Amino acid sequence: MKSIVIVSAGIMQVPAIKKAKELGLNVICTDKNPNAVGFEYCDLSVPIDSKDIKGHIDFVTKNKDIYNIKGAFAGSDVATTVAAINSVLNIKAISLETAERSNNKWLMKQSWLRDKVATPNSIHVTTLNEAEKAVKIIGVPCMVKSVDNAASRGSKLIVNINELAKAFESACEYSRTKTALVEEYISGKEYSVESIIIKGEVHIISVAERHFAFLPYHIETAHIDPVDINDKQYNSIKNLVSSAAKSLGIDVGPAKSDIIEDSSGFKILEMPARLSGGFHSQYTTPISTGMEPIKAVMQLAVGEEVDLNFITPQRKKYSMCAGIFPRPGKLISIQGLEEAKVSKGVKEIICTKGPGDFITEYKDNGDRFFWIITDGATREEAVNSFELAKSKIKFIIESDK
Repeated sequence: MKSIVIVSAGIMQVPAIKKAKELGLNVICTDKNPNAVGFEYCDLSVPIDSKDIKGHIDFVTKNKDIYNIKGAFAGSDVATTVAAINSVLNIKAISLETAERSNNKWLMKQSWLRDKVATPNSIHVTTLNEAEKAVKIIGVPCMVKSVDNAASRGSKLIVNINELAKAFESACEYSRTKTALVEEYISGKEYSVESIIIKGEVHIISVAERHFAFLPYHIETAHIDPVDINDKQYNSIKNLVSSAAKSLGIDVGPAKSDIIEDSSGFKILEMPARLSGGFHSQYTTPISTGMEPIKAVMQLAVGEEVDLNFITPQRKKYSMCAGIFPRPGKLISIQGLEEAKVSKGVKEIICTKGPGDFITEYKDNGDRFFWIITDGATREEAVNSFELAKSKIKFIIESDK
């Protein structure tokens, strides 16, 4: 039996673990958390930090023949770790250099700005003084971002120079390089685009509309899959994804794009060499279209031909994944949960906190903890099903008693 290494084993990786087993693969999961929820579902759990490249290389080198390890899958923002594993296995995949570009916003931006790929202007800064000079060039409002983190950790919108110092400090705190980006702020419609590159051809699997709130932080509150766009918009998105991937050197495997559209057209914000988090590839795409991007990427990873049914729409529905954001405080209980689970159109409710846990202030996507996933024959049905389920749920916070 072939084995696949899934790097990361948190709540968002559980669907990938299950899908790998459906493909008949032996699943080895790595995660620094010895109690990671995904360890309950895999065949072998290995407590290695997902960013620990040397630890993964040592493990795979020692065990590749014992477990017949044939490939690896990025369960989170760990394309570099996966690329390192693939180099040990000597299989066709993106290079470690390409993976590093896809995980580092400045390396990414340098490629796109050089190749004239449409993207907001950015300046890499290493000190507050450099950041102040960058803001004068970029102008305000602007985004201050961590260079190499995900889930909008360390990202903040500033509207005047007086807000820069704290934003810069936070961005550097969340960056392994201890540096930041000052980026042009663009207001517009945002999209999450799943693509897989197979034999040099870019396949657009899904384009979902994204909704954000909690400014000055950039937190996704919901996405709806698929978005309703016309052929011209779709072709513009595909061309942009293709150009961005080529610029980075992503010529095989997954590429997840964050794209924004304003009055001047589409611009790409980021493109890690992985599939999405946020339950896009895990739930809403399979629910709305019947496609299985995770399975397709896994087949590529272990050297198998991709089943075209996994990347061909099987149906036309809509699926919504949206969060609920109760106020911060100590969580006492959640009422109405069982009733909401059987509400019309509800496919899944995911909650990562329970009684006694603290709800923190919402500063990045990692602070979210409650999602409802629905479906419908129309966009409106999926949205209405979410609103109905949401109306049944009540969070009891300590001071509410």
